Amino acid sequence: MQLFVALDPNVKVIANLTELVRRLAPQAPLRWVHPSNMHVTLKYIGDWEEARLDDVVSALSQVRVAGKIKVSLAGLEFFPRYPAPRVFWVPVESTPALRQLKSSVDRELMKLGIPGDVCPYAPHLTLGRLRNGCDLTEMREAMEELPSREFGTLEPDSFAIYGSKLTPNGPVYSKIDEFPFLMRFPARQPLSLARHL
Repeated sequence: MQLFVALDPNVKVIANLTELVRRLAPQAPLRWVHPSNMHVTLKYIGDWEEARLDDVVSALSQVRVAGKIKVSLAGLEFFPRYPAPRVFWVPVESTPALRQLKSSVDRELMKLGIPGDVCPYAPHLTLGRLRNGCDLTEMREAMEELPSREFGTLEPDSFAIYGSKLTPNGPVYSKIDEFPFLMRFPARQPLSLARHL
């Protein structure tokens, strides 16, 4: 089974992105992501033995966050930009709190032998994947006519681990477990030291 760790978009963000896809879909033959599959990836784990699934769940239950996460979703980008883009996505604001969460997820999973990412973390939400030789002229024109490229804000209080299985109709995601954010507080000063401050 394929595993990944992700943040779930809220209802408002999903509604805004669904409307965006409705506007753009007739203009380009992308393989669009279904709204129920939209997510912000924190870590792609890849193939994992189902018998060892509890190990991953246990590791992720140790993740701590340093503060409240609040990130905006704004803009539209192709990756790579040139010469032949493969993915169409919305950038996600890379705040210190989000990067800290990502680092905490990586740190706990590395204890299981899961390697960290080679490339710097670039948070995003994938909207679609491009077919080879896809003509984007009409789609780019439609993008220029959009009333806004701001799609809302995420203020998650949990993250989740998903399993992914490929089917003839595309990937099917299933939520395996969800992890409420556990706050990490600064260490308390020793009482004897506090009296002298």
